[in-house]
Amino acid sequence: MKQDEPWDITQHAPMPRPKDDDGYFEQMSRAVFLAGLNWKVIEKKWPDIKRLFANFSIDAVAQFNDADIDRLLKDEDMIRSAKKITAVVANAQAMQKVEGEYGSFAKYLQAVKATSEEALLKDLHKRFAFLGESTSVMFLFSVGEEMPQTMKKIQAAHGAK
Repeated sequence: MKQDEPWDITQHAPMPRPKDDDGYFEQMSRAVFLAGLNWKVIEKKWPDIKRLFANFSIDAVAQFNDADIDRLLKDEDMIRSAKKITAVVANAQAMQKVEGEYGSFAKYLQAVKATSEEALLKDLHKRFAFLGESTSVMFLFSVGEEMPQTMKKIQAAHGAK
C-alpha cells in the first residue's frame, strides 16, 4: 500500500486473541491510555505502565485505592492522567463483575455480540470507563474481535469504499 492511500482496517488481518482475562484487561487499558494520545508515547512507556499496574492483573488492580492512585499520579514513568488511571482501576472492578456474571470476558464478548455488534458497543460503554464507540472499536480490533457491520459503518462515515 502506498503512503498516500487510506488504510482500510477491514483489509487488515485480525489480531490474536488474548490468552486470558488479564490479557483482555491489558488491551482494554492500552486503548484507554491511547485515547487522545500519541501511539509512540504510549508504546515507549508501556513496559513501565504495565509494571506500575501489577502486570494488569485484574484482581490486583481492582484492589487499588486512593493511595495507589496518588502514587501512580506522582510516578514519572506513568502517563499521569487521573481520569485514565481511575478508569483503569474501575475497569478492573468491572472486569471482575463480568467474570462473575459470564465466567470470562471472552464469554461475555460472545454472548453480548450475539445480540448485535451495536449492543456490544453500547454495553462496553455502559460497563467500562473511557470506552466510547471509537475506543471500543479500537479495543475490540486489538483483541481479534471481528466487527464487520461496524467496519462498514465506519467506512461509510469516512467515505471509504
